[in-house]
Amino acid sequence: MKIGLISDLHTDVTPLNKALIPYLIDAVRAAKLDVLVIAGDLARHLVQLSETLNAFYMADLACEKLFVPGNHDIWAIETADVTSEQKCDIISQLCYECEFRPLMDQPFVTEQIAFCGTIGWYDYSFAPEGYDFSDAQYAEKELMGAVWNDKRYAKWADTDPAVTQRFEVELEAQIACVRDDVSRIIVVTHHVPFRECIQYRGELPWDFFRAFMGSKRIGACCLREPLVTHALFGHVHRSVDMQLRSVRAICAPVGYLYEKPTVDLKTYAAQCLACFEV
Repeated sequence: MKIGLISDLHTDVTPLNKALIPYLIDAVRAAKLDVLVIAGDLARHLVQLSETLNAFYMADLACEKLFVPGNHDIWAIETADVTSEQKCDIISQLCYECEFRPLMDQPFVTEQIAFCGTIGWYDYSFAPEGYDFSDAQYAEKELMGAVWNDKRYAKWADTDPAVTQRFEVELEAQIACVRDDVSRIIVVTHHVPFRECIQYRGELPWDFFRAFMGSKRIGACCLREPLVTHALFGHVHRSVDMQLRSVRAICAPVGYLYEKPTVDLKTYAAQCLACFEV
């Protein structure tokens, strides 16, 4: 089975991000994938998110299409009273309409391989070493005049650690419901499952904000289950492909295209898409 991974398309950030979509679709078609995984952060507004999902739907790709939302996707900014939980439900419905399988709703199984997914979130367990910031300071998501925008737009019903634990429990439940019927499990998250996949610089405020990259709980969940062979994720805006004990961790982001890539968009799209076989 050939699997393709992409994340962090951010089609609402720059015109180049939006212009890249047809080239990404061409890259997916050329790769002749069996499964395409998009690991979150399409767009903060539902209109742009829906347009992006629909572009892949209208392309009539032959592969299965799987999705987990990212933190930008669940930002509750459409109306004053919408919550991030409600936005997750809306995103799931948009996925079904565009023939994407929303992995947060349920795992997807094909050819004895299960894909289990969650957004992931963070509990400050990836806070940088060498500093003495408290959990209360991380919860504020502000330092030296910089603000992590989840503070403004992520509207969960609970604290970050509680939300992270809830998603971990849901992921464990997905794994439990498929483990007896499959030969392999691939976990898909938006947030980072392993500290080793994060770059610390030894400077502030950069290192402070690495606390919002993900959670060791998700990585531990992957490592506890012998059937989990891959952890696919996004969020860090740099390519990652490393073996961490029994799990291969892969990230294949587009990121923010504030400047034109040094290669043409067709080549850049093909470079962004990570493909592997199992």
